[in-house]
Amino acid sequence: MARVGAGLILMPMTVIKVRYESNLYAYKSIVGAGKDILSIEGIKGFFSGFGATAIRDAPYAGLYILFYEQLKKRLSRLSQTFPLSGQTPNSMAGSKSASINFGSGVIAAGLATAITNPFDAIKTRIQLQPKEYRNMFHAASKLVRVDGFKSLFDGLGLRMGRKAISSALAWTVYEELIRRAEMTWQKTQEGVL
Repeated sequence: MARVGAGLILMPMTVIKVRYESNLYAYKSIVGAGKDILSIEGIKGFFSGFGATAIRDAPYAGLYILFYEQLKKRLSRLSQTFPLSGQTPNSMAGSKSASINFGSGVIAAGLATAITNPFDAIKTRIQLQPKEYRNMFHAASKLVRVDGFKSLFDGLGLRMGRKAISSALAWTVYEELIRRAEMTWQKTQEGVL
């Protein structure tokens, strides 16, 4: 729900960005794009494709966490089965932990992105051509009918690369900060006892 809420708040910026970057519109500035959308489509124009965005983002967030946590567990077990030279099988050194978190993040983001990409393709078409693609169901039907099933995966490579790296970096940093905070807390508690 948090991801959908964030998507709703950011939707006007997303619509302006998508149209400003497109060669379908000849906007001279971002402000000009916003004024044009408002004058032609009204406030509703700033929320074009929100349904597809919500259906893309909510499952993406859930799938990402599910895949990330499962991969992290499995890769941790695998790394303990085959320890790096100089490590005992149960040790989880910072670099090893960070590698597992980063790898889990990349794979989890790739899988979640691939599963939710059809909604991203639909969202983009609606945002670019709201008169031609009236709603999510109409857009999905028209995309498959006119451009084929493959069109639902347009932009997958770029989106997957961006999401995989950004998610993996964010979660690796987060996990490392948590690990270090826990180590500091334990040392503090041991010093107190």
